[in-house]
Amino acid sequence: MSKRVRKNSYTISNSITNDLAIILVENKDIYAYLSDSNFKVNSTQFIKTKNIKSKYNKVLGFSIKQNNYHVLYTNDSRNKFSILKLDFNNFSGESIEVDLNLDNDLFLDAINYKNKLYILSANSDSILNLRVYNNEGFDLVKSFELEEIKDETNLISTKFQYGLFMFSGKEKTNITKIEQRVFNSIEQTSAKNKMYQNDKSIYLTFDVNELATHLYKIDLEQLNLDYKIYPYPKSKSHEFKNYNSFIFENNIYQIASSKETLKFVISDFDSKVIKEFNIFRDKKIHFKNSPIIQEGQTALPFVTTRELEETRKYLRKINNGNIGINVTKNDGNYYLTLGGFQVITQPNMGSVNTVNGNFTGYNTTYLSFNSYTTTKSTYFNSILDSNFNHVKGSFESTPFNKIKDYKSTLKYSSGEDVFFHKNDLFFGYFNQKESSYHLLKF
Repeated sequence: MSKRVRKNSYTISNSITNDLAIILVENKDIYAYLSDSNFKVNSTQFIKTKNIKSKYNKVLGFSIKQNNYHVLYTNDSRNKFSILKLDFNNFSGESIEVDLNLDNDLFLDAINYKNKLYILSANSDSILNLRVYNNEGFDLVKSFELEEIKDETNLISTKFQYGLFMFSGKEKTNITKIEQRVFNSIEQTSAKNKMYQNDKSIYLTFDVNELATHLYKIDLEQLNLDYKIYPYPKSKSHEFKNYNSFIFENNIYQIASSKETLKFVISDFDSKVIKEFNIFRDKKIHFKNSPIIQEGQTALPFVTTRELEETRKYLRKINNGNIGINVTKNDGNYYLTLGGFQVITQPNMGSVNTVNGNFTGYNTTYLSFNSYTTTKSTYFNSILDSNFNHVKGSFESTPFNKIKDYKSTLKYSSGEDVFFHKNDLFFGYFNQKESSYHLLKF
């Protein structure tokens, strides 16, 4: 492998053996190494194989059976697919094009669970289909029929709509994957349609109307589907214009806002309200643990971050775009970010989901890191205790900030990756000068 040619990379974590596959991509070649659970790797034993066809430029997921690692790739339109097969028993590799047999389904996304690769798709007959990879193609596991459901007050009646899963006028999914173990930027969490994975549970949330959050929960063990509606917070004095939600642990966090006020509500999955907070344009925000921050382009040249003093400016700015919430947990406290993101179209500006060269998709941790370090948003941070009461204190530096600081010291890095392995967060990169791969835990 040449030193100076820039690399791309990704990793595959074996959730059963805790082995770690490191894949380095260099122009037309792929080099794959396998380390054991103690990160020991024989540098003389690796797979060198031809790179997959260039039109397959996104990695979606993987399947592992013994020492055979199969990686699913797709094209920009997500309508053609290929499998990269890496055999660490014989140190050989090959790629094959595959048909997912989706018929008239819209491809939604890929899911990894217990080293298995699943595909989720939907169609206009109100059916969600779940397929699993069988080492050559995909078999249908379960079809879920989505029926009309009403909430407890019979005020909201809804039926699954095919368009929920699509970009307007395009045969392409509009779902944003969220990694709950890391700090996501408002740019990601402000997305209206989101997918989360909490071990065996897959959550699909839709915040596309002014009535409620729609939540679909798929259990990958029991193979059943639950569906529920969570009405948005209401205001007695003002009409809210903007809505969103976030799933963390066993609760749903919902936010509704206008240029006059904002309401933030925490409820359990049974719709019981646990805590609510209000913000008013002429009053200080009583539950914030940081200044109001505006990141991204400002009116001043070379200034990308500034603080806002007035609540009314915060409400005005977040309501010019999409609002969102992020929640993480540390030492028993909940760390929250509430804000908004305004899409600014710039020439040649890459998508938030384009990271690590051409590879996108399955590694939501790296997507979150890339978005977190390049976001354009207005927000403030808050800390709540285990009972969701506001507590004083400074907002701790996130692991992403620490990785960003470390990354700034590197001179010859390439093929950078941020990922979880054995429930720990790692930063990996290839040192072009030394021709060596480095792995650090944060």
